[in-house]
Amino acid sequence: MAQPATPTPEDPARPEEFDILPDHTELLSPQWWHEKFADFLEWLMSSGLHVLVILALLFITLRFTRAFVRRTVKLAVRPRGKDALLDLMVSKRQTTLIKLFDAVATIAFTIIAILMILQAVGVAVTPLLASAGIAGIAIGLGAQSLVKDVLGGAFIIMEQQFSVGDVVKIGTLSGAVEAINLRTTILRDGDGSVHIVPNGQISQVTVLTRDWSKLVLDLDIAYDADIDAASAIVKKLLEAYAAEHSDLVIEPPEVLGVQTLAESSVQIRASMKMLPGKQWAAGRELRARIKKAFDAAGIEIPFPQRTLWLRHEKSTPDQAALYSRPEDS
Repeated sequence: MAQPATPTPEDPARPEEFDILPDHTELLSPQWWHEKFADFLEWLMSSGLHVLVILALLFITLRFTRAFVRRTVKLAVRPRGKDALLDLMVSKRQTTLIKLFDAVATIAFTIIAILMILQAVGVAVTPLLASAGIAGIAIGLGAQSLVKDVLGGAFIIMEQQFSVGDVVKIGTLSGAVEAINLRTTILRDGDGSVHIVPNGQISQVTVLTRDWSKLVLDLDIAYDADIDAASAIVKKLLEAYAAEHSDLVIEPPEVLGVQTLAESSVQIRASMKMLPGKQWAAGRELRARIKKAFDAAGIEIPFPQRTLWLRHEKSTPDQAALYSRPEDS
């Protein structure tokens, strides 16, 4: 009968309960945990305390910066209290500026705090800064259009070139400004289409709703119509509209007189200064009123006409039979 093998000093026997963690038996030792806890307390009282102080300072700095930004922006860009629409636009502008400066401050202070924390835990920051500088140069060379867009957006916002709610023309595109971001400007035109324009590509902007707008009416009448009578009708209708909508009209309307002598019409121009963005609806309503008033007064509005001259040639007997009516036979 075979005898069980006797363990030798080179191959000592281990209890079966430790077979589950043969290489980490120290995890079950209270002394190991006591040493690790002491090391953690030592780190906490040295580097850890520095990290906690840095995080606390970051939190306080961000709260103070956000409050300062909000107060400064609201003092610099204040509603005038004259028109609810303008006040709403100013409020949207305040929100845009506050978000912009909050984002810049948060990114800047967070990067500084991360570098301070790395230095506190013993990581060499100088090589990281050198590497970041080289990476920044590479990114700057490869993302010049992105940098151009961001700088363009910052200048648009800071210089108040246009605001959310303005109607603008940018190149061949036009529409109401729905959002001004750091990289893009979003427009929505009359049919609901959304145009996203990179800020770096905006070289010229036409703002159609800055402070006030002007309604310009160019009205064509026939050459044999009475110019004075037509001008009087237009002036009367404009003055009536201004009286009805005194909250929209800034200055009394004017009939400027004959603007153009065209091929088949005489063009009369009239204008009226209004609140921004209100001129289009007013123009549609006034054109309908003027058309009805001209019809009632017998003033003709010319329109393109075509005169056809029919030349009759001698027809052959076959053609005469083809086009003859039954009663002619």
